[in-house]
Amino acid sequence: MHTKKAIPSFPIFDDFTEEEAQELFDMDENLQSYHDGEIIIKQGERGSALFILIEGKVGITKNQAPDIELNKLEPGTIFGESPLVTNSTRLTNVIAKGEVVVLKLDADRLKVLNPAIVSKFHILLNKLLVSRLNTMNDHLAEVQTGIDNFIRIYDSHRQKMEEDPLISDEFKMVQKLWSAYFENLRTK
Repeated sequence: MHTKKAIPSFPIFDDFTEEEAQELFDMDENLQSYHDGEIIIKQGERGSALFILIEGKVGITKNQAPDIELNKLEPGTIFGESPLVTNSTRLTNVIAKGEVVVLKLDADRLKVLNPAIVSKFHILLNKLLVSRLNTMNDHLAEVQTGIDNFIRIYDSHRQKMEEDPLISDEFKMVQKLWSAYFENLRTK
């Protein structure tokens, strides 16, 4: 006897009919569970699957700064789509934060789905990528504004700091390094 699975009411499913969403969830092997600390995606690996976070939360890190969590994703979020779109390696690490359930859709599974579902996923991915690009641009603008403000404040106080005998030579060296670093960032 076939039992229907409950479909979460996430905005990403808004354009799917109930039958289309049900088709995604009827493939038992598409639903995968992870425990706290398990790596769902590892940076640098090959992969052709995207994931939809159904339950729990995941953290995003990069190998260059493994202890810094760049983002935390909530249920209803798509992640891991880059290799599917660009045929590249994985760009980040995705780690389970507590108990997690994901809907995993790899390229082979997408090929056997109803073409209407695949078409809706392509549209959804295009919207997602444009949204993420826009968000990244907003963050870069905020960072650049912060850097410019720091440099402006630092420049306005630099002479006083350099003349203050209480400031050590080491501290002056650090100030010069930071100043050069921020100047380099500002010109990129």
